[in-house]
Parts: sequence; structure tokens; C-alpha cells
Amino acid sequence: MVAGLSIGGTALAARPVVLRALLAGVVLLLCAPLFGVATPARADTPGARLTVSPGGPLRPGDVVTIRGTGHTGCPTGRIDLIGYDARLRTNVEGADRLIAADVPLDPDHGFTVRFTLDPPVYVGVQGFRTLCTNRGAEPFTPPLAQTTFDYPTSEQGNPSGFPAPGPPPADLASRRLVVEPADAGPDRPVTVWTDLRCGPATASHNGRLLWDGRFVTTFYAPAEPAGPKAVRVHLPQTPARGTHRLSVVCSSAEARFGVVDAGVVLDTQVAFAPVTFTLSAPRAGGGDRIRASGAGFTGCAVPIDGAPAEVALRRGDRVVARVPVGADGRIDAELTLPAGLPEGPTELTAGCAAERLDGTVRFAFTVLPDARTADALAPRPADRADSALDLPSPGDLLDHPGPLVVAGAGTALALPLVGFAAELFNRTIEENRHRIRRRLRPGAARPRSMPRAPRLQVLVFVVLSALCTVAVEPTIGFDRATYALALSMPIAVPLTVLAYSGPAELYRRRLSRVRAFPQLIPGALVVAVLLGVVSRTAHLVPGYVYGLFLAFTHAGLRQLPAREEGRATALGACALAGLGAAAWVWRIPVERVLAGDDSPAFGLLLAENVLTQIYIAAMIGLVFGLLPITWLDGQLIWRWNRWAWAAVYAVAVFLFLLTLLDPTGVTTGATRQMWMRAVWVFGAFCLVSVGFWAVFRLRPAPPPGPPGPWGTPSGPWGTPSGSGVPEPVSGVPGPATAPGSGVPRPATAPPPMPNVPPTVGRSSPPPPNPGL
Repeated sequence: MVAGLSIGGTALAARPVVLRALLAGVVLLLCAPLFGVATPARADTPGARLTVSPGGPLRPGDVVTIRGTGHTGCPTGRIDLIGYDARLRTNVEGADRLIAADVPLDPDHGFTVRFTLDPPVYVGVQGFRTLCTNRGAEPFTPPLAQTTFDYPTSEQGNPSGFPAPGPPPADLASRRLVVEPADAGPDRPVTVWTDLRCGPATASHNGRLLWDGRFVTTFYAPAEPAGPKAVRVHLPQTPARGTHRLSVVCSSAEARFGVVDAGVVLDTQVAFAPVTFTLSAPRAGGGDRIRASGAGFTGCAVPIDGAPAEVALRRGDRVVARVPVGADGRIDAELTLPAGLPEGPTELTAGCAAERLDGTVRFAFTVLPDARTADALAPRPADRADSALDLPSPGDLLDHPGPLVVAGAGTALALPLVGFAAELFNRTIEENRHRIRRRLRPGAARPRSMPRAPRLQVLVFVVLSALCTVAVEPTIGFDRATYALALSMPIAVPLTVLAYSGPAELYRRRLSRVRAFPQLIPGALVVAVLLGVVSRTAHLVPGYVYGLFLAFTHAGLRQLPAREEGRATALGACALAGLGAAAWVWRIPVERVLAGDDSPAFGLLLAENVLTQIYIAAMIGLVFGLLPITWLDGQLIWRWNRWAWAAVYAVAVFLFLLTLLDPTGVTTGATRQMWMRAVWVFGAFCLVSVGFWAVFRLRPAPPPGPPGPWGTPSGPWGTPSGSGVPEPVSGVPGPATAPGSGVPRPATAPPPMPNVPPTVGRSSPPPPNPGL
């Protein structure tokens, strides 16, 4: 009985001990995460991993790259990247730091984020983890993946925010929450100002900074002393553009703990400018040049690790092109589509080329056949010349403003460049006229005479013009297109010459009463051949045909002042420019009729070629014929009035750059080829002028020898010019007789001739014949 009582008493006594042990175990289990004895929170997806670069300890201001892989456990397809205090071994939100929000996962369930590291709340072992976006409001959400890094204990933590960089905003008292600067972008540092007043104790004096309702960081916001608080943070990286809500609240919402602003939520808005990206053409093929423009790519604007700030244009996973980004996030550049893209409608995406998180733009695009393939396979009208097909119409100039701006800028740069080069060229000729004449035309100058068979020269001129025009055409053959082009020249070229030389000749004839006759200009023929060779070798369409190698000559019988010569030439240049512009406009109805007719009449083809060649010959003739150098008509206007020359030449150069240097750029908006060819054309003229000047500058004329005893310059061997008798050289006695005679040479020069009244000579008129 005792034994039984003893046993029963022992059981009764052990029961409270067990209960106490169980209670203590539960308490330890619940408190273990706070004391670091529990295991770390497990990953929701065992295959998810995070890789941190660079390795080793990280310090504030370091640019960190986080690469995630295997994130298959997130149904939203987007994750948030968070920095946390690894010593706590659990998801304690008070020590977290939101780094990136709404990061999209790629098709391989990975992502890459590059950011600038902010100081953590506390120092020591820190880490990064990923959580699903829109994960809910549960306080201890298991992370998808996490990793740790060392934060040196010598670095400063940020439990209460750094000191403010300046005085608080003036409107803080009324707004209570202000962000400076207000236009900062993703991953840009900002100062958050607030006068939030939380509790007086350690457990209740902290505030919480929220980004679209998600925790960003904690900061020190005691009730006393009252005043403004400043928090320095980098805004989270996010591709979501538009307006975001930035909020501050007290960590404790219980007023009974002395929290002054218990339950108060202070909000402000932070606007991320939306990214924009457009192409100048909605369709293009491989090899085509397109202009790209955009704005708002502030996240891509900062170079990282030596990589340039660029935006990549992608088709799926393939990078189609890259364009540079300005410091303000703007884009304005040209790109060339690569060959081999699948043809047809597709979707292109523009986003950061480097591993930075920024906004993206998706838009529809149509890939055409490659440029070379299109040229070979596209059915071009067989009856129309390539020069007529490629010459843009006036209406095409309104599609894209880029070529207009580039042509205007090129004209403004070409005028002073051409003026300088021409002045250098002309001055070199004036200073070395006799040397040039001796080298090019030894002996006496031939007297000018009237041209022989002027009508035959006109016929030769027309034939040569037609041959030059047909020669620069890329596709020639025995077909209707070539026949129409060849027959158009006997009409277009005489009209061009008549428009240029006719008004000028009438003006000169009215002033001088001297008639002139047409004559071929050999030097201009050389220019025409050179331009034809350049057009053929460089595959320029339309080709450059210089047709002003027929002029009117008067054999030196007409003497007009420079002012009148300049006016006459300017009159002809204006008439030629007007004819070219009229032909360009008249092409519009003819082109429309031909575009809708599969088998056009030969007359329409001839009319299109006539109008096209008139415009091309007018522009080429004005640009190259009005160069203000000796032997060209531009020198006549230059000597008369340089402002008049600049006005006429500017119009010609503008249309030349816009329509003939790169005709396809007018329709696509590309300008790079126009710039390159303009630099080549006018730069070549400048280099030729400088080279011409350098030849005579580096090889000056030989100095004349010492004068003879009678003031006659001696020759190279001590002989006077034109004499075969030796002259005395320095230190050598001369002959005893005068040159060419046996008379002894006088010791001194002969005296000057006396002044004698003029006598009747050959220059006087003959006396009258009394027998008449």
C-alpha cells in the first residue's frame, strides 16, 4: 500500500517537471531565431542560387552585380531583391534594405541586377535574398534564394540615417515628407526628409520607409527632440515606370507606447519618366541605316566597369544593334540593321545593353529583305532608269527632319571651307602665274581666235553629254530604259546650257555689242570625265554628270568690268537653278503616272529622264561650276559680290547634299552617309587647294642672278638673258669688247638718252595722198 502510494506520488511529482520542460522547449524554439541558434530560413526553391560579384568584403558605394538562377518557384514571374542582416538568421524586416523591385525573370528563370551598395542598418555579416513580388503580407515569407557577404566592421552602419546634406526644404512643415531631388531615377541617391514623430523608447522610436507598400529601410524618428529627419538611400531599381508611392510610418502603431504619430502614414510621389524608343522607319532590311531616338533611359546612362552606356535593340534573345545613351538618358543615333534577320513582322525590344535594370520598350517592326538581296530580287521597273527611280521627290523631304538638318549644317560648313580653299588657290595662281605659264604653255602665249566650226562643236558637245550620262548609269543595255536615257540628253543638256549661258550671253551682248560663239572647254571635259569615273567606281546613283563644258567665246574682243561679268554670271546661275527646281517639281505628276503603269508609254519614260537629267545637270553644274577659283565662272561672282555668290551657292549645295549625295537617306531618315560623302567631296577640294599651295610654297622660284654691268640680269653662266656672250663673273675680268661687236667695251655704262621731241613714225597716221 505504501509502495503503491510511493509510486503514485512519484508520477504525480514528475508531471509538473515534464510540463515545465515542454513549456521551456517551446519558448526556446520560438526565441531561437532571435538568438542565432536556429537554422537559416530555407529556400522555397532548392535549385535557386545567387551569385555576388565582386567577391570578398563589400563596402558602401561598391557597384555590385547579383545574378540569380533557377528561380522556378515564383508564380508571378517577378522578384524583389533585398539586403538583410545575416546574423539574425531570419526574415526580420527591420534590418532589411530593398534593392530592386519587380525584377522580371528571363525564360531561363534567371535575372541580373547591378546596383550601388548602401550602408546596411547594422555592420557585420550581411546577405542578399530574393522574394516573390506580390508575395502577400505575411511577416516571415520564405526566400527563394539567399547568400551572404562580409561587411567590414570598420565601415559605418546606418541605423538612423546619415547627416542631411543641407538645410531641410522650406515646405517640409506643410508637406511633412519631401524627397530631394524630385526627378531622380532608379538607383539614384535621394534624401528623404520627414518630421515623423514616433515613440520615446528604443522599441518604438524607429520609422519605416516604404516603396509602393514594400519595406525599404528603417530610420531613427524619435518623438523628442522634434524636428526634421533625413534618410539618404538609393531608390530601388525597377523596370516599372510611372508614379511610385514613397511612404513613412512608425514601426510601432500603438499610441500607448508613447508613439506620437501612431497610425499616421505620410505619402509622397516619385515619378520615373517612362522610357521611349522609336525608329525613323517602321520597316527596313539588312544593311539599311535607320535613326533611333529615345528618352528616359537613366538607368542605362551610367557606364559600369568600363562598359559604355548603351541601349540594345533585341529581337528575342538576339542583339540586333546597340546605340549610345546620353548622360540624361536620351538617344539620338543611327544604327545599321544586320543581315540575316528573319523577314516579316516581328517585335523588337529596347533595353539596357549592360547588366542594369531599366525600363524596356517593345514595338512592332517589319524586317524586309536585305538591301543587296532586295536590289537583286525586287522587281524594279525594267523600263525606268535607276537615276530616275532613286532621285527623291520634294514630298519625300517632309518625312524625316534629320536629313534637312544635316543638309543645312553641311551647307553652313561648306561655304566658309570652299571660300577659304578657293582664296588660297587663287592667291597661289596670282603669285606664281609666270611659273605656271612656263610649265603648262612654254613659249609665247597663243593669241585667241574664233572657234572653228561652232555648230560642229555643239553637236560634239551633245554627243559627249549623252555618252557621259549613259556611262554613269549602273544598269545599261539595249533596252527601253537605256534608249530613253540616251535620247533624253539631246534635250536636257542643251536646255541646261541655254538656261545658264543664254541669259548671261544676252546680258553681255547688250552691254558690249560683241557677239560670241559656242566653243568646247577642254578643261571642263576633263572634269566631266573625272566625275563620271568617280560615279561609276563609287556606285553613285544618280551619277554625277557635269554638262557645262560648252561656253560662248568672243576671242578677247569683249572687255567688260568685273562687276558686269559677275552680274551676268549670277543671272545665268539663277536661271539654271530655277530650271532645275522646276524640272524637279514637274517630275511629281510624271512619276505618279509611271508608278501605276506596268507598261508605260515611251514618251512618259523620255519625259521622266529629261526632267531628271535637267535637275541633276543643274545641281552638279552649279556646285562644281560655281567654285570660286580661277578658270571657273564662280570666280566672276566671287570678285563682284561674295554675298551674292554665297546666296546662289548655298541653295545649290543644300539641294546637292539633300538629293544627290545620299538619295535613300531622305526616305529612311539616315544621315551618316550624307555626312561622309559631304566631307569627302568638300574635304577633297580643300586638300587639293592646300596641296597646290604647298607645291609652290615648298619649291620657291629660283632667285635671279646678279645684274650685269649695264643693269642686265645675268644668266646662269654669267651671260645676260638672251645673250650668248659671257658676262663678267665676280672676280673674273670680262672681255675687252662689247657683246656682239669688235668695239671696245666702255668702262662705265652709257649715259641716258636725251629727251627728243617725238617724230613721225609707224605709230603715226599716214599722210594724206594728194592723188586721192
